[in-house]
Amino acid sequence: MHRQRLLFPALAATLAVCLMTGVGCGDDNKPSSPATETDAGGGTPDAGGGTPDSGSGIPDAGGGVPDGGHPPMGDRCGQEPSQATRSFCDPATWGGQAPTASSALKVSGEVVMDCDAEVRTLEIPASATLRASRERSSKLTLHGNLVVRGTLDYGSPGSRVCGPTAEIVFKGMDDTKFVGTPDQGPEGNVQGKPKMLPLTMVDSDYGVWVMGSGRVTAAGRLKHAWSKLTDGTGPADATFTVMEATGWEANDKIVLTPTARSSVPNHFLQFDEGTISSVDEATGRVTLKAAPKFDHEGCPSCVRRGEAINLSRNVVIRSFDTSAHAHMIVGEKGRLELDSVELRALGPYKACTGGEPQRRAPIYFHQQLDDSRGSYVRHTSIWGGKNQFLAIEASHGVHVFDIAGYDTTGDGFTMKFDSHACGTRCERDYAPADTVFRHVLAAKVAIPQRVAGCATIGSVSAILPGGGENTGCDDCSVSGNAYNGGTFGNEAALFFGEMGTGRPSSVVFKNSVAHNNAGHGVSNWQNSEKTQPPYDNIQAWSNTGNGIHHGAYTNGYEYINLTAQDNGEADFAVIAIQSDATRARLENALLDGFRTLPYFLVPTLPVVIKNAKFTGVRNPAITQVQDACSGGNENDPNDGTCIRNWLHFDNPQVPKGVKPFLFANHQNKFSSWEVRDFQHADYPTLPKNFDLYRKDNQVAGGAYNADFDAWLVPR
Repeated sequence: MHRQRLLFPALAATLAVCLMTGVGCGDDNKPSSPATETDAGGGTPDAGGGTPDSGSGIPDAGGGVPDGGHPPMGDRCGQEPSQATRSFCDPATWGGQAPTASSALKVSGEVVMDCDAEVRTLEIPASATLRASRERSSKLTLHGNLVVRGTLDYGSPGSRVCGPTAEIVFKGMDDTKFVGTPDQGPEGNVQGKPKMLPLTMVDSDYGVWVMGSGRVTAAGRLKHAWSKLTDGTGPADATFTVMEATGWEANDKIVLTPTARSSVPNHFLQFDEGTISSVDEATGRVTLKAAPKFDHEGCPSCVRRGEAINLSRNVVIRSFDTSAHAHMIVGEKGRLELDSVELRALGPYKACTGGEPQRRAPIYFHQQLDDSRGSYVRHTSIWGGKNQFLAIEASHGVHVFDIAGYDTTGDGFTMKFDSHACGTRCERDYAPADTVFRHVLAAKVAIPQRVAGCATIGSVSAILPGGGENTGCDDCSVSGNAYNGGTFGNEAALFFGEMGTGRPSSVVFKNSVAHNNAGHGVSNWQNSEKTQPPYDNIQAWSNTGNGIHHGAYTNGYEYINLTAQDNGEADFAVIAIQSDATRARLENALLDGFRTLPYFLVPTLPVVIKNAKFTGVRNPAITQVQDACSGGNENDPNDGTCIRNWLHFDNPQVPKGVKPFLFANHQNKFSSWEVRDFQHADYPTLPKNFDLYRKDNQVAGGAYNADFDAWLVPR
């Protein structure tokens, strides 16, 4: 089989340049700017990053170079400097006393981490550097916080830690004692600016604190985080093939995602964890030490195929074990540069709190505005924690590429701002801008326990990719979301919510898949003010809820080249009414079925579905909610309670033996479906163009059609 090295589906043209040069990784219509590239060498570059806040109190609302301008994706192993550097374990480095688990140390000058050591706390001031050895393995264990105001150098793309291992380990914390950085003031829905909270280090909240103009850079051997299966595996077969296995090696820990059909009980929990016995990097052929418990389908280009996640790296930041969890937060003018790093058992969790402590995650960018530009997270695995994967709050231009998050609680990958006081009326200047989640996977994400009764009732999303301008998701994958609770409200595994996400004009959503989730697969729950590019090549299959859950009240969004199959409820469930007469809601889709849910507003335009092709799995192919009118006037076409449906189908393609329509009852007598360019082998005498109405709405020129349970009027 022909394979394209270092390229991912639908990104080949742009990423071929991006991976080699760092150019062209940003917004599809804008080149990356060399002015914002990060030094890939082993020196100490400017730690400020980007354009600082002017102090006007009005942050940049985005519109700059997307993804912060991307640093070169280098792959050079680092070497020790020719000039001797002080060793962390040398007592002379610390005035004659060797570090112990009770030491509170402050680095001065440059110190090399070339040994195993324990300390209580460690501070790296603005003028200092702690550098991991490129030749000797090391493990730094902390019983408190690591505060970085200078430089923590655990490798960079131009000076990787290749041969040895380098670990930073946190021990002795207690999740129940974490304070977090809580929201301030009462909740509300009052027009105003989101809160901007100062970042203050908390002694009890063990982790990495990147503050001031601190810089943390870490890069191990180049290793891709995840890839799609091109040949599957199962209980009788320990071998599978992936599209891309760069850097994968024997003894790496692997996770395989579910691919079972939605009718299989607990299909969303059919993950397998295993260990690599051997791998052929050139062909992507991987053999595990033991065959998996479940089947995991794979194929070169079909819809139903799973993913393989590689969790292992030689540069690791982790908690000592899974009984408690440290965190990493980047604030003020700090910068984070991760490439081929493993973040294990990070993200503290307080049971029965709804997801506290706040603002504590494996990676949290805290309200940096433009000062986060230049930060990046690439080729990184984040797994085994209890509170999110990566959160970007009111921070712009972070480059996020090829990351796998596995097994956490609470929303996985998020872009957000503090909306607790202003709700849906927040001013939008603080929405993260210029970050697209590219080739990001989020799997096995649990609903947090709420306060009332510690119940796992509520919403959770594996990826929340919406922010300000130039944000979104490209080549993302989500599975196993809400496995401990299922569908809740209008949210989904991959969720574009209303908080600032429905409003920008430059949004990327393409080449992404939601499969085997316990609730809805994809939801865009927004009311638009601007036209966005079409959502292109989205797949939603084998989700317990709806494949696509489309709302909220009114927008002009369009899906093109959608595939939605084998979802427990509707494949495409439409709620929002149409606001743009020039666009279809859905064009060139492959569906098992289509179902319209009740609208929230009276439509002034039909929702348009063009060239939808139906598989024949659902019979009838096109339906609607059949509920009777309750509390309104079904005989009023403009009734705001029992709202009418208004759909327009252009060239629906339904196979022989499958009934195309079941109109039947609807809560409003004046609901209608317009059908144009209709052809069907079972209905050769029907006109190409006709309208369907409720059977008691006997519009002139029509007749009752028993198969469709509708009044049919030729047009």
